[in-house]
Amino acid sequence: MENIMTTLKELKKLFFSLKIRRKKSERNNNTTTIHLHGSNGFYIGLKLILWRKRRRVFSFISAISSCLLLLLFSSVYFPPPTANNLFLSRHSSVRHVTLSLSFFFLIHVVFVILLAELRQVVKGREALEYNFEAMFQVPASGGNLGRDLWSWSQSTFYYGCSNASKKFQTADIKTLPDRYLLIATSGGLNQQRTGIIDAVVAAYMLNATLVIPRLDQQSYWKDTSCFAEIFDVNWFISYLSRDVEIIKELPPKGGKAWIPRTIRVPRKCDPTCYETRVLPVLNRTQAVELTKFDYRLSNRLDTELQKLRCRVNYHALRFTDPILKMGKLLVERMKMKAKHFIALHLRFEPDMLAFSGCYYGGGDKERAELGAIRKRWKTLHASNPEKVRRNGKCPLTPEEVGLMLRALGFGSDVHVYVASGDVYGGEESLAPLKGLFPNFHSKQTIATKEELAQFSSFSGRMAALDYIVCDETDVFVANNNGNMARMLAGRRRYFGHKPAIRPNAKKLYKLFLDRNNMTWEEFSSRVRTYQIGFMGEPNEMKPGKGEFHENPDSCLCQAKGIETFEEKNRKDAVKMSDEYQSIEDPDWIDVDYLYKIEEFMSD
Repeated sequence: MENIMTTLKELKKLFFSLKIRRKKSERNNNTTTIHLHGSNGFYIGLKLILWRKRRRVFSFISAISSCLLLLLFSSVYFPPPTANNLFLSRHSSVRHVTLSLSFFFLIHVVFVILLAELRQVVKGREALEYNFEAMFQVPASGGNLGRDLWSWSQSTFYYGCSNASKKFQTADIKTLPDRYLLIATSGGLNQQRTGIIDAVVAAYMLNATLVIPRLDQQSYWKDTSCFAEIFDVNWFISYLSRDVEIIKELPPKGGKAWIPRTIRVPRKCDPTCYETRVLPVLNRTQAVELTKFDYRLSNRLDTELQKLRCRVNYHALRFTDPILKMGKLLVERMKMKAKHFIALHLRFEPDMLAFSGCYYGGGDKERAELGAIRKRWKTLHASNPEKVRRNGKCPLTPEEVGLMLRALGFGSDVHVYVASGDVYGGEESLAPLKGLFPNFHSKQTIATKEELAQFSSFSGRMAALDYIVCDETDVFVANNNGNMARMLAGRRRYFGHKPAIRPNAKKLYKLFLDRNNMTWEEFSSRVRTYQIGFMGEPNEMKPGKGEFHENPDSCLCQAKGIETFEEKNRKDAVKMSDEYQSIEDPDWIDVDYLYKIEEFMSD
């Protein structure tokens, strides 16, 4: 009996599952998830589920049949005990047997019909069963979406505009003598880039001369590169000469080396904060060094200071000639392979997964490996992987990135350049992505070891090469919202709104979980809907929304008299974009994780 009750519960679950799936299909204006339309859809769907669970159903039927046979034989050989005389006993027994046989016959007919239906499913529905198993079949083609995948039709109506206005005071008027600001940056290349940009603005606010920032050589990758080995220092000084006075070294004081006073300002420190915390010290000592300088300046500043940020980021910070030459060579080789290509910042390295507290189904081995890495950050609390992923704070797996791109219209013939460190899981993790996009490239596959030799020992210089390719690509795809992703998204907006895709991970998470219960057409349609506001289109983000480096709205101008967006589409894009929650990302080339987290906690 216990087995029968268990089987009955299983059948109840099956019917409930079918009911839920039917409601979901109706809600999404679809019929069943197997492309069956009309009044018989429910009936055929039921038969398919019964076929999928046929072993349990057969067990159930066998159990019920056995019970009925047992009941029949008990009725025949053990007559009712209440019969007191022979006539009544015989009469009652005959009637009891007749009723039992009738009941058994009816039940047997029902089960025979059900068995016949199941056999029909076995014999006549193999093709339908195959469709059920294979309904989520990823096509090789991206399909015809009726739009250009590689550019936005409205992008030509926007342009970057960061020139200073007439009211902006120039360096020769504003800079005071014997007042020097030094900066010690923190993290990897793109995190340090934010520090360099904000250092120029801080020097301008403090009326000080800026000494070329000192790059972080103590972070996780121990890159010993100095500013002049990554950026063109002479160009940097020359381009900003009208904005801020910049020198390469702090001059000696009284013929002796000058040791500046070190200060660490809070994160997101606004101009008033600098006036109260830094300026008094600078006035007394004449030289101040701001340490671990990343995101130490407010995201919101007045327009003139924001435009200065843009001049530094998009014009003054130029890579050295060897880096530019190699980066352009990589771009040329990609363009020789295909007219258009995607650059993907995959961001699926072990440190990122460990930092985020995500789990990807690797069992105890994965938990042990990522848990050991996570111990680097003593201030991190125990994570809830399910909650983290549900909130959209986990990178997509390589396979999920590939499925998203295919759903967005990119076919298997598209060439993909991957900017990434060592992917967790190695080739096993990459195999599904490579299966979807076999034209798979990286620095190491399109350049020789000899060509990369002068860069390969320096994470910052290798990151600079990826930065150039991701900037020059037709479509940039980021798998998180870390420093590199934000920097490139803002740059691509500034230089013509080139497509920059970032996953709406919060919505896609649920979709990926349920993908085997829907057709590819339904899946791809939902992906395209969820990605509205996450594609790098014009007017996608509200002014002032997000990090300024990602959305440099003060530096974006629109051609006059051009209606660039239908109001409804703009509102939809902004609404979807507002749902996006960025990850505080220890980017593989961007962040000294321990500094970033522990300093954040201490501030």
